[in-house]
Amino acid sequence: MQLYRRVLLLLALTALAIGAVLYVFADREISRAADVQLIDAAKLLDMMMQDEFAQGVLVRRDRVVDGHGDPLLTTEDEKAFQATYDSCMFAVFWNGKLVARSGWGAPVRLLPLEPGLHTFTAQGDGWRSYGMQSIKTPLLIVVAQRHAAREFSLGPVLAELALPMLLLLGLSMLVLWATLRKSLSQVERLASTINARSLADLEPLEPEVWPREMEPLVVALNKLFARLEGAYDLEQAFTDDVAHELRTPLAAIRAQAQVLRRLAPQAVGQDVDRLTSTVDRANNLIDGMLMLARLNATAVASRSVDVHGLVAEVVADAMIEAGPDGIECSVVPEHIVRWQCDAALLQVALSAVIGNAIRHARCGGQLDIALARGSDQLAVSVGDRGPGIPAAERERLLRRFEHGALPTAGSGLGLSIASKAMTLLGGTIRLEERQDGHGLLAVLTLRSQAS
Repeated sequence: MQLYRRVLLLLALTALAIGAVLYVFADREISRAADVQLIDAAKLLDMMMQDEFAQGVLVRRDRVVDGHGDPLLTTEDEKAFQATYDSCMFAVFWNGKLVARSGWGAPVRLLPLEPGLHTFTAQGDGWRSYGMQSIKTPLLIVVAQRHAAREFSLGPVLAELALPMLLLLGLSMLVLWATLRKSLSQVERLASTINARSLADLEPLEPEVWPREMEPLVVALNKLFARLEGAYDLEQAFTDDVAHELRTPLAAIRAQAQVLRRLAPQAVGQDVDRLTSTVDRANNLIDGMLMLARLNATAVASRSVDVHGLVAEVVADAMIEAGPDGIECSVVPEHIVRWQCDAALLQVALSAVIGNAIRHARCGGQLDIALARGSDQLAVSVGDRGPGIPAAERERLLRRFEHGALPTAGSGLGLSIASKAMTLLGGTIRLEERQDGHGLLAVLTLRSQAS
């Protein structure tokens, strides 16, 4: 399902984008919270040293102590600070002189000795520091924290966010798959319904049997069917009108030619015969055009057909039209062969192919017709002993108004009519060279369920 994969990819990209945005916001908020922690830590140190300052301050050469000679930051205060801010180091300066510091951390010489937030590097590690100038005393308190400690703080937050997002993504995938499957199943059902129709079946779809979401598509298809039906009706009416208008003058011309043939001198007799032949070809052309137009509007109605009997009937009619030309015809096998198809369309295809074979097998020719039935197809092969058709021209002669290299009295529509009828039947027609000698083999193949 290409649509499902595309939507799933879009969903995954959206989830990644949301995750990236959440990561940026979380990183920013954690950095802000960590900065607030540094500020609070500096304030705590300042508050811890206020009691010592209340007892007075003694500035000695090597250190600064309170009035009792004790450090400004007692051991108990330092332990309390480290218990509260275990990831922070500190350093306290009196007029630029170091008076107290934590037992670990970055070298004091690398600390920014200015108030405010700063970023610096010490021994290959990134640090964030905050310097606070005490309001009541000349102390500068600097508290610093490694960047790694901040990233460690971000890890649990991301872990907590990742699990719900993965669960949400998985649930969304399931919901998306179920929704698309249900929606596309209706589209596939509509496609199957339309594919099952014949070319002439333009009945409108019933909107009420389809989901409401598909109503615009169903309405559009119904409008298309209506336009196609109107176009077919217009084509049929036009073809019928043209045929009617042409038949009358052609019949009059043929009648006049026959009268002229009886009355004209022998010298113009051949010219009159050519005129009569031309009129006959024009009549055949009109019949072929009418047949093609009717095939376009034919609705396929399948039923169980005795194909052997239908072939025999078509051969008998074709022999009557061919006249006494000494054509022999064989049909094998000689028993009933039944198949589920449209009898009228199959008769049209057989008449066109057998008629074409008889025209090319005149004067002592042989016509061989064979029926071969398989599990899922039925092949009717019609072979003649005529001159055959070059391989390069066979496909072309299945199109309308195409003639072979040899002169013929045909209209160029016979094989195209057979091809059109076989298409409507869901079958195929192919032209081959006979394997047992000169001639053409036309194979009609029906692909259907045996009855």
